[in-house]
Amino acid sequence: MTKKSKQVEQRIQSSAHVTIAAKTHRVQVAESLAARAVEVQGANTLATKDTFLVLVDFLVDTLGYSVKSMDVGELRLVAEKADDVGLREARDSAVSSLHQASVRMRSMIWDAMGPQGLAAYGLSGDTPRNPRDLASHARTVAKLMQEHPFNVTVEGVSFDSAAMASTLEGKAAAVDKALSDMQREEQEFANELGKRDDAIAAWVDDHQGVADALVGLFRLAGRKDLSERVRPSSRVLAGEEAPAVEVPQEKPAAGG
Repeated sequence: MTKKSKQVEQRIQSSAHVTIAAKTHRVQVAESLAARAVEVQGANTLATKDTFLVLVDFLVDTLGYSVKSMDVGELRLVAEKADDVGLREARDSAVSSLHQASVRMRSMIWDAMGPQGLAAYGLSGDTPRNPRDLASHARTVAKLMQEHPFNVTVEGVSFDSAAMASTLEGKAAAVDKALSDMQREEQEFANELGKRDDAIAAWVDDHQGVADALVGLFRLAGRKDLSERVRPSSRVLAGEEAPAVEVPQEKPAAGG
């Protein structure tokens, strides 16, 4: 069963951690920053509480948009992987069926004409295993049968080259189609992989930018403790870990 990558899931969790922190503390941070603005710029400052609320909301929405784009890209990639499973099964089935038919035809030619028949119809060597080589081999044998047809009966068993050639051609065509479908799927997968990777790259920039901005806002608001909880690490950005869910512990009183 195909599923989203652990790295993407952990990036989503990391963004949720930052987003929740921003939403939880937005009002108190906006109030603290607005008070700081009055202190620094005076009563006529344009940096009001509403200004900082708009800024925090913009950061939250930016990260949310980036997460959604990354998640959509990952889901499309997962869907392509799921399609790949069915196509591989169809290819393997078509190749197995053609190989069995080719081996059976070789045995039938031997029964009908002996070793000289094998040489005449390109069946002297081993039956190829590689899918493309096998399909090419089957088409060659079928063509030789059409160019040098036969219809013989040996010990009550009839061998008709037209029917044998038709069987090989049909099964070779099925292998060709399966291989073509696989090539198309590989191209589609590469396309979705590239778009997903672009979305991840954009998320890395957005997550770091948003988290760093919140670190700065929290620190300016006098909440260094909160800023440390949203500071991004290289492992978080790489999707190698997600922030642990921790319950803050009250520090013991001095001299307690």
